[in-house]
Amino acid sequence: MPRIIILQADNPITVELTSFPAKMGRSPDGAVVIADNPQVSRTHAQIVEDNGQYFLEDLGGANFTFQNGKQIPPRTRSDVPLADSDRLKLGPVKLRFEMEAAVTAVAAAAPSDRQVDISDEMSSTIMGVVQAQGFGVFEVRPEDKLKGILRINQSLAGQVDPNEMAPRILDALFDIFPQADRGSIVVQDESSDRLVPAAQKLRDETEDESVRLSRTVVTKVMEEKTGILSADAASDERFNASESISNLTIRSMMCVPLLGLQGDAFGVINLDTQNPISRFTQEDLELLLAVASQAAASYETVRLMKTYLQKQKQDAEMKIAMQVQKSLLPDELPSVAGYQFFASYDAAQAVGGDYFDCFELDNGKICVSFGDVAGKGVPGALIMSRISSVVQNTMGFTDDVSEAIRRINHHMCHNMVSGRFVTYTLAVIDPANNHMAMINSGHFPLLTRHADGSIEEVGTEAIGIPIGIMADYPYQMVEREIAPGDLFVLRTDGVDEAMAPNGDLYTTERVLEFVKTGAQDPEELGKAMLADVRKHANGRAQNDDIAIMTFGRLR
Repeated sequence: MPRIIILQADNPITVELTSFPAKMGRSPDGAVVIADNPQVSRTHAQIVEDNGQYFLEDLGGANFTFQNGKQIPPRTRSDVPLADSDRLKLGPVKLRFEMEAAVTAVAAAAPSDRQVDISDEMSSTIMGVVQAQGFGVFEVRPEDKLKGILRINQSLAGQVDPNEMAPRILDALFDIFPQADRGSIVVQDESSDRLVPAAQKLRDETEDESVRLSRTVVTKVMEEKTGILSADAASDERFNASESISNLTIRSMMCVPLLGLQGDAFGVINLDTQNPISRFTQEDLELLLAVASQAAASYETVRLMKTYLQKQKQDAEMKIAMQVQKSLLPDELPSVAGYQFFASYDAAQAVGGDYFDCFELDNGKICVSFGDVAGKGVPGALIMSRISSVVQNTMGFTDDVSEAIRRINHHMCHNMVSGRFVTYTLAVIDPANNHMAMINSGHFPLLTRHADGSIEEVGTEAIGIPIGIMADYPYQMVEREIAPGDLFVLRTDGVDEAMAPNGDLYTTERVLEFVKTGAQDPEELGKAMLADVRKHANGRAQNDDIAIMTFGRLR
């Protein structure tokens, strides 16, 4: 169904037309209500449907009714059907008529209530084509081209906001081309690649028309990176059926590409004139190409500067996030007679999703908490901070591993982001009795190297699902005595999956062999394992977070 856009200065209002006739005016009973404007009658005009076409009809409203700048006689229906993007006026109030099925390439309003429309209906008579080449061909009017480039440079000097550049470019072009009546700049939106208006300018600011471009011309200019000259489109017999052309009375038009630093077109500049005497020439087109090249270079430089400044801001924020995450990790590990603890953490990015904690409970027992969040970077770090807080709070109330994991899992399942879970190991060590209780929630088995050098993977038969998946999952607890010389190793998959330059992984087999033949001292073994992983990577960028924790009972 069609709709009406009431073009208010700050907040355009869209009204869907669902039945006809659709009355417009101040009356609250109308389909389109224009309140608080005494220059609009209560029933000012209406839109009627006739054989699938829509027509604007004046109902005797004060200050008249206009369609595309032409007044409709009082109490008369226009004999021209409404087309997509037609401009309407009820007294001083401006509106736009839109068809639901119409294709529009404008995603946002131009800086004023006029629009830059790219129309499939509008065609053009192409009179000349020039390939975009840097600053153009200087053999033709070189002094004018240099003056134009200097004029653009002066107008853009000191600009750091891309949104402010396009209007300044048009102001400069209107000085360079005094015959231009209308101008517009459209650029590709960085997020969607759709063409959106950056600026439009009318020499006569009282003119009630939008700047309209031909989709055929815009497509050709951007795809072929050519400048196009179109002359006397309004009088060409091939455009007799085009209401948009006849209304706009374009006598001459130039359209040139804006080329980025890599040579790709990211937008176009369009100028047109309605004066049949002052048509643009081929030399004008070459001059516009030269000026547009400099404008595009300046435009791209400012856009890159904006991106750079945004990147600097993001980097500064990530440094703060990294400091916050580090503050969640323990500065010191427990110092307990007869035991030693070591841990290291290296994020693949500024922040990561690996996690460890090790602290003494009020009763003298030691809590060992170790996990790996599914995902890395900021999402992983946010979940890591959440589990860190949950573990600290939970272990302040209980040293029962089964009860603690139940509470931790229940909390992490509440409002958990889909696909984000944590492989996790929780253990409580009683150094007074050399006893450990442990639950493994989907993580690597706890590696144990005994004093005789044998290797054991503890609790493989009782590994449950990661936490954050099922709130009431019945995890199984594993208990064992800690013998003198027992050394335990926890690590995240960033160790096993560390990648060499040729793509080879570090592998679980290498982890087992390293633990079997490594140092007896937990801290020495942990540091040596991290160094061996780095040696294997041999300078290749880390592709996942790496966390290692080693602890054990001394002989």
